[in-house]
Amino acid sequence: MSKIAGREVRGEFLALQLFKLGEPVSPTDINKHVGYGDYAAKYISFLKNRHGFEFTTQKDGRAVVSYTLISEPDNAEAVRAIATATKAPKQVKIKAVKIAKPKASKPIKVRQSKQTAPLAKAARNVLKDRADAEADRLLAEIGMKNGGEYAGGTYSVDPDWDSMDGIDVANFLK
Repeated sequence: MSKIAGREVRGEFLALQLFKLGEPVSPTDINKHVGYGDYAAKYISFLKNRHGFEFTTQKDGRAVVSYTLISEPDNAEAVRAIATATKAPKQVKIKAVKIAKPKASKPIKVRQSKQTAPLAKAARNVLKDRADAEADRLLAEIGMKNGGEYAGGTYSVDPDWDSMDGIDVANFLK
């Protein structure tokens, strides 16, 4: 609904302001005048069905080019008066607003950070070195490190996994 002088008016009554008997009005003109979007067909439908106005429609294919008012009901002046009737707008009282003074900002305290990160990193490195040394000792103990049967960085359980009593696995799978 649009406001006219402090009063809300339905779109079909605003659209009716554009029409005079026998003069075509385009849907674009109706939509611009009412200002709610692309609802010209809706306004014409309301004027026809609710208020008794009769319109002809000029089309180009499926698109409506214009609407022409061809007859009005007996109460046409009363319907037109709905859109033009005005009420005095309500007077709005304005209250005084107090503006608060800005508060003084407090100084920001800066704390000195402790140098804990390098210490934590050093402790982590010591634990890692100790774990690596323990793993190396255990691998050497079972013969999997430093000259054992499986030396060279591999920890395979079966060194001959790719042979089966003279049968080559590559030929066996073909």
